Amino acid sequence: MLGASGAPPRWRGGPGERAALLEELVAGLARGDASPPPTAAPGGADALLGYALRVADSGIAADAGGDPDVLFHALRQRLAAGQRPDDAARLAELYAQLCQQPGLTPRGRAAVLALLQQLADSGPGLPAGRSIAAYRPLQLPKVLPVRGLAAGAADAAQGSSDQAARGPRPKPLHDGALAHEQHAAAGSAGGAVKQAALVKDVLRAVQGFSGRYNSFAPGPPDPAAPGAGLRVAPQEELPLPAGARTLLHELGELGLMYRRVQAAIAEGRGRGRGSVHQALCAALGEEVTDFYRLMAVLQDQLAAPQPHAGGGGGDDASPARDAARPYLSLRRLQLWLAEPLRRMRLLAALVDGCRGRLGGDLAGAVWAASKVGDPLAASYATRILHQMCVPLFDMIRAWVFEGRLDDPACEFFVVPGGGGGGGDAWRDAVRLEPAKLPPFVGPGLAATILRSGKSINFLRDACGDGRWVQDWAPGAAAAAAALGYGQLAVLERAVVSAGRAVDARLMAVLHSSGELERHCQAIRRYLLLGQGDFVVALLDCLGPELAKPARDVSEVTLNHLLRQALAASAGGGRADEEGGAQERLRARKAPAGEGETGWDVFSLHYALGPPLSSIFTPAAQASYSRLSRLLWTLRRVERSLGSAWHVLKVEVERSLPRFGADPARPRLLGLLRACLRLRAEMAHLCVNLQYYVNLEVLECAWSEFVCAAGVAPDLDSLIAAHDRFLASVLQRALLGGGAAEALRPGLGQLLRTCMGLAPLAARFNERVQAGLMARERRAAEAAANTAAGRWGATSAAPAQAVPDDELGELADTLAHLADSYRTSLRAFLRALPAAANEVNAEVRFLLARLNFSDFYTRSAAGAASG
Repeated sequence: MLGASGAPPRWRGGPGERAALLEELVAGLARGDASPPPTAAPGGADALLGYALRVADSGIAADAGGDPDVLFHALRQRLAAGQRPDDAARLAELYAQLCQQPGLTPRGRAAVLALLQQLADSGPGLPAGRSIAAYRPLQLPKVLPVRGLAAGAADAAQGSSDQAARGPRPKPLHDGALAHEQHAAAGSAGGAVKQAALVKDVLRAVQGFSGRYNSFAPGPPDPAAPGAGLRVAPQEELPLPAGARTLLHELGELGLMYRRVQAAIAEGRGRGRGSVHQALCAALGEEVTDFYRLMAVLQDQLAAPQPHAGGGGGDDASPARDAARPYLSLRRLQLWLAEPLRRMRLLAALVDGCRGRLGGDLAGAVWAASKVGDPLAASYATRILHQMCVPLFDMIRAWVFEGRLDDPACEFFVVPGGGGGGGDAWRDAVRLEPAKLPPFVGPGLAATILRSGKSINFLRDACGDGRWVQDWAPGAAAAAAALGYGQLAVLERAVVSAGRAVDARLMAVLHSSGELERHCQAIRRYLLLGQGDFVVALLDCLGPELAKPARDVSEVTLNHLLRQALAASAGGGRADEEGGAQERLRARKAPAGEGETGWDVFSLHYALGPPLSSIFTPAAQASYSRLSRLLWTLRRVERSLGSAWHVLKVEVERSLPRFGADPARPRLLGLLRACLRLRAEMAHLCVNLQYYVNLEVLECAWSEFVCAAGVAPDLDSLIAAHDRFLASVLQRALLGGGAAEALRPGLGQLLRTCMGLAPLAARFNERVQAGLMARERRAAEAAANTAAGRWGATSAAPAQAVPDDELGELADTLAHLADSYRTSLRAFLRALPAAANEVNAEVRFLLARLNFSDFYTRSAAGAASG
């Protein structure tokens, strides 16, 4: 029975009444035994009764305290670990009945469970197939007796008088090893003092202090060798048997483990330590608190005498002799400290595994310890991990719902990107640190966490939508306010839900106030030359200026002419169209090289600020400039070939009939046909290249990008779609690396050769017009001579309008230009299949169109055979 206070009360009845109750209990247990052994000793019940009297007198649960549920779970776990599920279930049923007893406080339940635990630790228990009457306890309970030895002897004596009819009672039995140890300790007064001094010294050692016989080596202990840091006094100073000396080393190992754990706790409490590390040290401190309680109990029992069990007399039951024996001995300390040593080993191993780690990496080390096969080690690590994840989850909540990095010790796996103030607001703001990512946070969840906080900061800083963030964050954060390590699935759902909400808001802002579609269309029209009238107007305005040497071209003049071209094109004259194209479109001039013209250093740039500058980055603008230069080159070649055709067909061909029977006319006709034939070949190349780049490459890729941008769920997906668009266009337009890079010099030379026909046609036209003027001048002179009565012509043969040397020079120049063009084209066609294999199958279609009838292949074979 327990008192109203919950503590074990003093016995208020007579000694005989208590003995009678205990005897009735033992007799009932003996009668309930289904199969008593036939060889059971007649005095077995008396031996068990004597043991029960000793337990009742020992006050085994006098200092019981703490949570009874904790003691219950410890006992049930012990039964489960011993492969005794039925006993564990029976214990749960009995504990439920105990909790329903009226007047029994939690302290009283804790005392009952402490009694059961101490009895379980006192011996191996009842073997299977044995009668309870044959149970012979091995040792006394390892606690300080509350009642005096004399009272226990009186109770036992009274019980003996009440049961005189049963015959003489045998004296209580002790554990053989313990009796031998106590007998050796009681052999002399000096031996008792030595045993007490050793116990006192060991208690100091297990608390990390050096004593008279045990001292710790300076420096940190070696984790690889248990007891290596403990020094026991030599045999000359402390003569002990080898077993006792080994026992001192084993008990000193607890002090070494404690010192390592305590050093880690003290280190974590220093300034500058992160919150996750401090949480680990706090959890370790709570685990060590139980060790402090045990040390306090052992210190109280240090001066306690050996408890005397009530018996029927005899010399070895003398109270005076038992009182001279110390209750705590090295062997008892070994039994008391076995479980704390195991726990301290686990904590020390955990401390060693966490050394040098921070934040998520530190939590990952404890998480790995929670996945080991030892249930006790896993339970300790899991309990510590729950406390460590509190600050880590607080960081996740602050970042996901507020976009705030509350991480002064750099423990969080989201770290600043290091881009500085001039970096991109999206790409360079923050990044994931894989070394700090705990293993229980997967890569997908980590990416969602990173993007959620980035989106909040991007909305607030780049989009100016901080009001929405302030209204949304409190309600969303309340749903994840109390999440911990054991609720990872709930945390993931909360993070994903928050990420979707923020991403949807960000994409809506980009499409509405950011005017993403309008700016994309402006880039397509102006940078990628999708608006034809603008291209024509720009060529007309910038052509004369860009034909100058590059050093003579002014960027201010180029921008002025660019605005004139925009004003002349459809829709470009209004500042509100296409997101203000007149204010954003700029002409740029690259550094000029030797012999370069304005066309070589000219490029267009479409200026965009936040938030769209995170999509159209400087690298993307450089890619657009490369595409723009290629498209401008093709347009220049097209315009140059058109100009040559106009000169040859409109001016030269119309002037030739006026030569009449001039001897130079047949050669002029032949030269005109050769120019027109070469111009047709060059136009065939230019038209097919433009068709391939504009329609098969650019238009298809642009349509895919526009569709992807319209359904992109977040900014990362939109940026990825834009990057794929640029990479695809550059690679398929032969502006990428690999085989396409080897093609570009040949293609550039080919296009420059094509642009060389227009100057030749202009020179040809100059010679024709000069010859025609000379012929008309001679005709006028002849008419004047005839009118004056003189001969119209005095030479025997009429003078040739265009001299043969000039015709020969033009013919040689044309032949050289045609040969250079065809040679470059054949080299380009030979290298094109390699690019087709590497880049895209569409390049093969370009090859088929450029050489559809194998004209250049057959002409090259004919030239080689000739």
